[in-house]
Amino acid sequence: MTYTFTHIALQGLIVWLLLSKENREYYKEHRWEFLLINIFAILPDIDLLIGTHRSYTHSIIPPAFVLLSFIVVGLINKRTNSFDEKGKRIIRFFKLAAIMWLLHIGLDLGWDPILLFWPIDTNFYELSVYLRFENQPWLFFPLSFLGIIPDWRIYSFQEGTGMFFVDLTQAERSQYIGGYWDLPIEQFGLHLVIMITWLVVIVLPVFKWKKKRKKNESNKTGKILKITWKRITKQLTLIGLFFIGVGLLLGPIIGRERVVNYQVSSDYVNTQNYFDPTLGLVFANRPQSSTELIFQSEYGLTPYNTTVVLTNNNTFFDFFNAFDNLTLQYYDQNITYADMIIGYNSLITPIVEESYFVEYLIHEENSEGISIVLNETTAVENNYVIALVSQWNISETFYYEATIAIEYIFLRTEAQIEGLVMGLIGLTIIAVDQLIDLPKKKKILQKED
Repeated sequence: MTYTFTHIALQGLIVWLLLSKENREYYKEHRWEFLLINIFAILPDIDLLIGTHRSYTHSIIPPAFVLLSFIVVGLINKRTNSFDEKGKRIIRFFKLAAIMWLLHIGLDLGWDPILLFWPIDTNFYELSVYLRFENQPWLFFPLSFLGIIPDWRIYSFQEGTGMFFVDLTQAERSQYIGGYWDLPIEQFGLHLVIMITWLVVIVLPVFKWKKKRKKNESNKTGKILKITWKRITKQLTLIGLFFIGVGLLLGPIIGRERVVNYQVSSDYVNTQNYFDPTLGLVFANRPQSSTELIFQSEYGLTPYNTTVVLTNNNTFFDFFNAFDNLTLQYYDQNITYADMIIGYNSLITPIVEESYFVEYLIHEENSEGISIVLNETTAVENNYVIALVSQWNISETFYYEATIAIEYIFLRTEAQIEGLVMGLIGLTIIAVDQLIDLPKKKKILQKED
């Protein structure tokens, strides 16, 4: 994660380096004004006050709109020269403040999910970017570089608001990080170096530079707003491009759907020394996504049938508690192998009767597997699945791998539509802007002829 003081220091240094020569000279004499802008580097973290970190103020929509608005106002001023020095300072202030805000979101995007497109979309997004290498030598290097691989991960609103440790309760935090939180000294040292660099480059010169006093000019806020309103149509193309950019990012860039995969493997074992022909898994049915459960197992020389059930938590834990007790008695040599098989078969009947989903796989059907699709829910709901060998020749032993894969499928149909609508709005705005200037362009062409 990026810590608060690192946000301030790193973003302050980045923006300072990106300043034009003219603006840097200005802020060298007005350091306190730049430090005030620098505070906007932590503005998104104000959502801590509402108890839901990395949510509403971590969306790119508000700061991008603010930045675009003041870019338009700045272009209007460049064309009309309608603003005094105070107006120019205000424009520059909010443009840099919006850039600070956007940089904060960019730094946070790779550290846990954020509510990236609110209020257009309520899913949380996390971007992980990987450098991919192939295990093949290249010249003197043991690996070959393949490229940069981006990976968008999506979480529902309910999941996203409960994933960051600040949003957890004290008990959940204790379970997550324990009683202590250890920060490696080398990691802290890197953040400390950034902070010291910021202090030397940005803060300390405040006490060396003398500010030049300028006469206060008359307030022209009303005039500025009037000119802005009249001239805004001249910069509609920028607003249109902004809508198109958000539409592309929200829609086709992330994709029509995103799939999150989890897989658990175990072994079906039946020998004289070890007996465990079962595989159990607890998984969550996640909001705003459909869930697909895929079961599959190897099939070999020993014919066997498998029973796959979805059941409630009481049945799930009762079965495995009884199963553990049964096998423990066998390992302690309190019962014979035949007695254990009889007891195991007696456990299967009630779990089948008490389950709300039952599927039988006969012989080769195990290798073909089954797929169970669960519809999306409004809240996180736990599901309990048990896959167990229910029939086999008890005189034979077997050792087969069984797997349960869980796929969470976020169908982004609504996001695709919203992205398309945003793009069409952007194209419409650009077309309107061009049509507004069309008579003027015709007159210029006629004069040239």
